[in-house]
Amino acid sequence: MVAFLLQTNRLDYDALANDFLRACVVGNMSEQLKVIMLKYREPPLTLVKATRLMAFLNHLLAIVPVTPRGDPLSPGGGAVVAGTPAAGTYSGPVVVTPTPTAAVTSASMSPTVPTVITGMPFPLGQLFEDLTLTLSLRPVPPSNSSLTYSIWIVTIQFMLSCLRSNSTQALYNAGIATPTILRIIKHILLELTCLPGTNMNDLQKQCFLLGKQMLDLFLVREQKQQQQQQQQQHGTITYPLLSFEQQQQHPSVNTNTNPTSSVSGIGTVSYYDVVHSFPELYGHFIIEGPAASSGHQPAIANHNVWLMTLQYMITSITQDHRLMDRIPTLMAVNIIKHVLREINTLPANMSTAEVNCLNKGKELVNLLLLGPLGDGAGVVSHYDIIVALPDVYGHFLHGTFAQSIHWTLEKFVNELGKRRRHLAFLMMPPDASWPLISQLSRRHEYNDLTTRTSYHMFEGDLIEFVKEGNSTNIETHFRDMLFQRASMDEFRQLVLSLTQTGLDTSQIRRAMVSKVRDVLQCIQQHSKSEKRQEQSQGRSDDIRMWVPSNLDLWELMTETADQLYSFVIAEFFTYEEILNDFHDLVYQSNGKEYPPGAKFHLQKDNGLIWFLLQLFPIEKVSKHVIQKDFEADEKLFSKLVSLYNEDQTQSVDAFSLRDLALQCSINLEQNFIRDISNIKQRHREISASLQYNSLCYRVQAYFNSHYHSNVTNPSLFRNLDINEVTKIALQSQMRQNVVPYALYVCLVPTQGEIGTLDNPESTYVKGGAVSYKLLDLLSVNSKHRFLQFVYKMMLDSEIGPKYQADTHKAITCVPPNVLDAVYKLLYSAPCSSELMVREIFENIRRCDKRCKDKHDERGFSGSEVSLPTQTLRWLHTILQLMNYRFVRQLKFSPTSSGLFHYIRYSISYLEHRQVYRVLESFVFNITRMQMDVKLLRSLDDPNRDKPIWFAESETVARAMVMSISRLIKTRGQADIKTEQIYRVLGNLFEYRLDWSAESLKYFPEVVRNFYTDPQSFNQRIKMRPMISPTTLKQQVMNNKAISSYLRQGSPESGGIVIKYFSVADNQASLLCILWIMAVTQQSMDIFHMPSVRRLLLLVPPARVDTHAVDLVDFILKVDYSSIPPDLPFKLLDAMIWKYQLVNFTNIISALGKGSGTPERTAKAFRFIQYLLLESPEFANRVKKWHSLGFSRRFWVEEDFHDKLMEYLREYPEYHEYEAYAMLENNHSSANVNKQVPILDPPLQPQMPVYYTNIVSDFVPFLEVLIARLVEYAKTDLLIGILDRYGHLFYYHSAPLSFVSNLLLYYFPNDTLSDARVCKRIIRLLDLEQYDLAPEVIAYCQNSEADGSVFNEQYFEKVIHKLAANLDPQRCAPRRDPKLPERHFREIGSPAVEGIMIAMLEIMVAPVPPRTIVNYILDLVLQRGPQQMGVSALTIHATGLLLSSLPSDQFFRPVLEELNDLITHNPYLLEVSEPVRLIRCGMPKETNGQFFMTQSFPDLSTTAALRDAMNSRLGKAMVFPYHFNDYTFNLHNYSTNAPNCFLTLFHSLLHYSSLDAFRVLLEYLRILRHSPEKLKTDVQLLYVCFLLGPALHRIEKLDNNNTDAEFLIELMHMVKHVTTLMDMKEGWSTQALEQVFDFLHHIRARFSKSSDLASQLRDIIKSMNPPVNQRLLRLVMYVT
Repeated sequence: MVAFLLQTNRLDYDALANDFLRACVVGNMSEQLKVIMLKYREPPLTLVKATRLMAFLNHLLAIVPVTPRGDPLSPGGGAVVAGTPAAGTYSGPVVVTPTPTAAVTSASMSPTVPTVITGMPFPLGQLFEDLTLTLSLRPVPPSNSSLTYSIWIVTIQFMLSCLRSNSTQALYNAGIATPTILRIIKHILLELTCLPGTNMNDLQKQCFLLGKQMLDLFLVREQKQQQQQQQQQHGTITYPLLSFEQQQQHPSVNTNTNPTSSVSGIGTVSYYDVVHSFPELYGHFIIEGPAASSGHQPAIANHNVWLMTLQYMITSITQDHRLMDRIPTLMAVNIIKHVLREINTLPANMSTAEVNCLNKGKELVNLLLLGPLGDGAGVVSHYDIIVALPDVYGHFLHGTFAQSIHWTLEKFVNELGKRRRHLAFLMMPPDASWPLISQLSRRHEYNDLTTRTSYHMFEGDLIEFVKEGNSTNIETHFRDMLFQRASMDEFRQLVLSLTQTGLDTSQIRRAMVSKVRDVLQCIQQHSKSEKRQEQSQGRSDDIRMWVPSNLDLWELMTETADQLYSFVIAEFFTYEEILNDFHDLVYQSNGKEYPPGAKFHLQKDNGLIWFLLQLFPIEKVSKHVIQKDFEADEKLFSKLVSLYNEDQTQSVDAFSLRDLALQCSINLEQNFIRDISNIKQRHREISASLQYNSLCYRVQAYFNSHYHSNVTNPSLFRNLDINEVTKIALQSQMRQNVVPYALYVCLVPTQGEIGTLDNPESTYVKGGAVSYKLLDLLSVNSKHRFLQFVYKMMLDSEIGPKYQADTHKAITCVPPNVLDAVYKLLYSAPCSSELMVREIFENIRRCDKRCKDKHDERGFSGSEVSLPTQTLRWLHTILQLMNYRFVRQLKFSPTSSGLFHYIRYSISYLEHRQVYRVLESFVFNITRMQMDVKLLRSLDDPNRDKPIWFAESETVARAMVMSISRLIKTRGQADIKTEQIYRVLGNLFEYRLDWSAESLKYFPEVVRNFYTDPQSFNQRIKMRPMISPTTLKQQVMNNKAISSYLRQGSPESGGIVIKYFSVADNQASLLCILWIMAVTQQSMDIFHMPSVRRLLLLVPPARVDTHAVDLVDFILKVDYSSIPPDLPFKLLDAMIWKYQLVNFTNIISALGKGSGTPERTAKAFRFIQYLLLESPEFANRVKKWHSLGFSRRFWVEEDFHDKLMEYLREYPEYHEYEAYAMLENNHSSANVNKQVPILDPPLQPQMPVYYTNIVSDFVPFLEVLIARLVEYAKTDLLIGILDRYGHLFYYHSAPLSFVSNLLLYYFPNDTLSDARVCKRIIRLLDLEQYDLAPEVIAYCQNSEADGSVFNEQYFEKVIHKLAANLDPQRCAPRRDPKLPERHFREIGSPAVEGIMIAMLEIMVAPVPPRTIVNYILDLVLQRGPQQMGVSALTIHATGLLLSSLPSDQFFRPVLEELNDLITHNPYLLEVSEPVRLIRCGMPKETNGQFFMTQSFPDLSTTAALRDAMNSRLGKAMVFPYHFNDYTFNLHNYSTNAPNCFLTLFHSLLHYSSLDAFRVLLEYLRILRHSPEKLKTDVQLLYVCFLLGPALHRIEKLDNNNTDAEFLIELMHMVKHVTTLMDMKEGWSTQALEQVFDFLHHIRARFSKSSDLASQLRDIIKSMNPPVNQRLLRLVMYVT
């Protein structure tokens, strides 16, 4: 360094200073100084300029000191020698000395200095800011570094001398305030980072030390006076290598450069203020950003800057603990992430300097994590670091992070990993493998743990959890849906919900393969493997098929094949993928078969080939895959052949359809197989199969000669035995279209007899019938093609059916046997036929739209038909098919809640009365059949342009109210808002609906409030005009025109009367007028019926039902005291049956509508008693119906239509009030063909009758009547009706659903509790069609049975049977071959059927609910004699069952038992083991190397944890088993009551509606306020385990802040438990730490509202330290 001596150019600094001050009289001193500094900063910046400026400023400060004169803190001279190096600083070859005039005293100040100048504080702040801008450690050019460093030293020394020579207050007055200090610090920090990280020369070290001294002055407070001797070793400044505590112990390395002063710190700036205000250098600490780059500071490679920076961060906190409250958690987390990233760059073998840097980083992490006292009250929580670790080390998966972890941090990270895993277990139930109940599941059940927001944090743990089978995933959802025969629409909806996260179609394929495997294993288990004895064939046409003894299991194969076919058609996966999966089921990767019993694998099975054969006819499979394979290397065919099992073919239970599948595949594709004669040489395994080639050819020849040649024979396919059915089915596998075409020609022959469908206008060609057994066994493609052909020829067009011969142009209708075949196929192949069903409903929608358009254009126009006759005929045909045969399939369809949108306008505007009658019945049935509250969302469609759904039909509107009430009461309100329910209820009917107190009593609260709350929207709906008998009677007497026209048909009065009743408002009184006139004349035969008919036809069909209600209300108001008591009954009989002026079902519905006064109700029940029990009219019809022998299993019946026509011939039904004319015609003529007389107005076009009749229509209304009798406790009347008409329920579309829902809705109910009633209700079921427990059947069939058989073992069997019906692997085969085929049962899903039956078996038992709950809990919790653990599936079945039963009677007792377990279980009453808070350990040096030592805590030195340590550690060995996954405990014989209950509890909540959480909150409050409050951390942790997995649903409880109250209750429990625990000296417990992690994990929920945050903050503040300090940050920043 070249010496620049000031003496070489002497200057008179006193004169310069005085001249400067005189100049300041004109201007401000600050401005003048700024001018000087601007000149100084002009390049070039030399050392001479710097020293002269410092000398000048020194003299200036002597004249105008920083500390005003007279201040007691003013130093003697008021100035310092700026150029004198401080002691201990660099003293190299250059010594900068001041000029002789530099040391001036106040006495030498010029007397000419103005007073105004001397009284002003020196602008030191501005001066320092300007000087700071001249400081730089970046030499320009690089060769001039000595000059740059020298200027830095001179300037910093001057600034240090000024700062040390004045008081803090004086410096503040002079402008050294926080903004200035921050600017100085930031500039110096930025420049220090420019120095080399290692190997600094002496000048660079001097610069660094001076810069650090400046920072010390601003950032270090109350440092003891110490001598500092700066030592230099190995090229690195030695002082930073020691920790702060070590520096305190080694004064020789203290950085204080002034031995005579005590540094107390200037300003109030902390290093965290610097961080916050310096985004250029520390932006990565302030905001969340991507992974750090190598340029972020401080870098651990620069040891000096790293140690200095971290030391300041540590010192800022240790010297002022209150600073902790001001450091944002985000900043602290980012600092820790940066520290961890930097440490990860250190080498494995570290130098001493690197170890010191490591220790300083760990010290800072520990301080931010544990706080200054080490008690955990830091700026961040352990949870915060756990969340941040993936940002440092990459994605955590399969137990490791993506990046390696430095060995010194492995223990710390591993301990945090354990905490993360504990938290993952807390957020996951002990077992979450809840079966999806597809048709009954709520929306949240389609989600699983992997779809929740916390999934990514626990992804590694969840993958393991799912892999072990402890949780559901998308694949298990698909598997459950396949097992439960879900519709393709459900699959598509689930797939659409997954497209946002990316759908992996292999999940569906794997689920499909799993089902195939399960089905085949089920059949294998029930099959006999012994070799059969071959029987010699007789005649050539006597072909014996192989039929297994377990043929009833084949339904599993047909449904699986239908699903597989549909998925391949829909391109979810391909034939090649399925073939490869099937091959992998059987063969290992080395080509060898899996050994018997291999898990998830299968022995060779011909069923695999049969499944693949079903895919062959698919065009894209046949042309693009199979044919190309045969043209190439036949690799796919080779895999197919390898699946063949000859032993299975020769077994006792061989089945020709399955075991000849390989030969069928060869026959089907023989035209494309090259050199077929040598196929054995190419595929050796095929030799065994080829021996059956002749058998296949014989079957084909047999079919051609016996069936194909005789297709015109109507009885050809009737009453076939299984041998014949198998032959035809086998033919369908070998030839694609032969069988479907033969069946169609048999059904619709080209030449056949013409028949009529109840009227001459409805003609059809009589053909044959097809047995359902034959249709079931056909190949999937044959079913599909047959259905396609029928649809295209008969049901596709609105212009009527298309026949093959010209002679059938006069044929107008579809043959009834064709419709029978259609619904049988729809049931047999539901997935592959969904497209046809969808097209049918689209056609219905188009008809509906045409009704609306017609109404909008011209309005109602008398009897004019708004749709073409052929369209109406098509609509009538389809509505009958849907209403009487397909409605049970629609019941569990995902489109069931949206069916109303297809007919929304037809309900109001359809003008054809016969079609409307069926439409009305269909609407009523789909209203009653609803199974999900999503119906409310459907009805609340904001885009509909029809505000009132059922404005014209009070019966349907009331039925909808009852359905909504049932759904909400049995399925819960879910997340549907009350306002939405009110909107739906208010838009059902145009008038206000009133309900009796008896009906309102059973409504759910939300519906009941709508009808009873004075402020409800219902009160604003207009009241319905009531018809007064007195007023109406007076009107009839005064209006002679009405009387004369109705009695004599007077033409003179006709115009007036017709005009009067053409007004819609007057039409309601028409039936009432007829009634009052009939009562007056005591006869219904007094009327001129053509006139009556003409007036009744003025009423739109949609209004007929409501007018029937008006009539009934009127009838019940009339006073009959002056006439014979039985006359009203006979008059009503005549109206209903003789003249058919009103519909019987409408009258029954109106009589039991559930409203009115007690007097009205009593009269209504008397009329019901007469109509159903005393009048012979309906009873005779039912008797006739019964005598015809209609089958309870309608799909078995092939002559239903013939029986129906016979019934209607005896009891004809009319739709346009023409009964009187038909009656007269029949009396005057022997014609029995129902010839229609000429009427005015003429009849509308007559529609075909396939299924409609009053007996069938009455059954759904019997539901309403039974419910009403139960509400009003009319036991005797109910028993009478059930005895006479109960058997009609055998023909109900869903009797099991009705009976279960009836018991559920009214439970508990005294009437239903009456054993006489209860047994009759159960007997409404056809017990041969349902798998009810033998105890239930015996109980309901024996009137003397007392129910003693319903003991503990009975309820255990109920649970186990339900679990078996939920298990996809067991496939739920028919327990009794006499039961109906699965696809024809009321409920096709074994799971849904199982839960319905289980509910019935529980509720029918005459046992108190609490006793039942105790029996069930004994099973699950292994209490009493039950010592064996049950499977997780059994627990889930229990949760599903209990959640489906009435909450008050079955859910509350469970919660009571849960509270009792929490407060009394001995293991929950123990405190968990004590633990030291996790911290970063420091490596220690041994023999020159550093090691991480394992330090075990000394428990005996901590008073809080010293007592009873042995017993607590003994209990700690049991503690984790409470929270293990359930299956692990089960397999390791470590099941326990808390863990079992936890599993059951989450299963129960999973299957419950959101309403259950309000009950849970109630019991949490009870638990908190009970005398036996929570006492231990394990109890508290158990409560967290109860709430954690359910939080994703609790947060949806937005009504009345219920979700917030859960959090408040939990925080109160935390306060109570932690108050009882003494946690000091950095100790805690394992359970409590898990609780704290859980609270941090859910903290986002604490900020839902400022009110909630305020309440939680108050609770936390009232806790004992350090818990309150650890938790306060949860709500610190919520406003």
